[in-house]
Amino acid sequence: MRNAIKLLLLCSAACLLVPTVLRADDEALRATLDKVYKEWRNALLAKSLPDWKRSTSTYRQVVSRNLIISQGQTYPDVLFDLPVAPPDVFKLKLLEVEAVGPTAHLIYYGKVDLGLGVSADKIPNNLLALKFFNENGAWKFDSSKFINLNDSPEIRTACESGNPEFLKHPPFNPPGVLPAVPKPCGTPEKVGALRIEAMGYEVTAHINGFDYPTVIDNATQEIIIGGLSRGDNDLVLNIKALPVPEGEGRVLNVHAMMATRDPKKPMIKVFDWTPRYHPAEPHVKLNVSLNNITMKGI
Repeated sequence: MRNAIKLLLLCSAACLLVPTVLRADDEALRATLDKVYKEWRNALLAKSLPDWKRSTSTYRQVVSRNLIISQGQTYPDVLFDLPVAPPDVFKLKLLEVEAVGPTAHLIYYGKVDLGLGVSADKIPNNLLALKFFNENGAWKFDSSKFINLNDSPEIRTACESGNPEFLKHPPFNPPGVLPAVPKPCGTPEKVGALRIEAMGYEVTAHINGFDYPTVIDNATQEIIIGGLSRGDNDLVLNIKALPVPEGEGRVLNVHAMMATRDPKKPMIKVFDWTPRYHPAEPHVKLNVSLNNITMKGI
């Protein structure tokens, strides 16, 4: 058995991967989603805003616009200035097509070429998840997620042996519910960023009416949608304590940063919060205040 797995790892995945057998309805769904993704990808490569809007979910359109504007850039001018290219999935192996309610995904495995100039023989096999939303009876592309498997050799082995059992578990399942489309943000007075370090916690932040991705046992930094304004900026934290190994403590730090025009110090910290005790309270209301003192950095 070990020799067989070793052989699979050494040979071309395109030749040895076990084929995915789809039911007729899955095959039809795959064909539809493939077509939507191809249209979205072509629009991106052609830098066609009308075609991009036609193939992209409303949620992603507003999120993309808000993110660009919140960084002090002009929408849609920089929409197509991407650090990586949308990958071609034609040569990848389809692992799963699944729809739950108005959400669906295609999960591929293989040499995902992100247009970084790396030769095909040096690109390792990884995962690519394409996510779609159904709006008024029509599927729209929402987003893609590249999953690097360098630290997960067991998943690579499962994919290449044709037994990807991990796909049965979250986060490899469509959520089944469409996210609420956020309101369009205004031009930021000050470009800002929010950093959350949450070890032993699950934390969701809301700033000035905008929601941010939940942080679970991790540290993340997000652009503040709509930026920061002089005066009060409302910050609400919803906090859930998670189990921690015996002998280990919890960590919860929240920082807000403001962009400057100083190339030597492009960001300064204007807000800092840690709970007085652990576990922290489940619902915390805070105020990120921008004034002549805090804007000098704390």
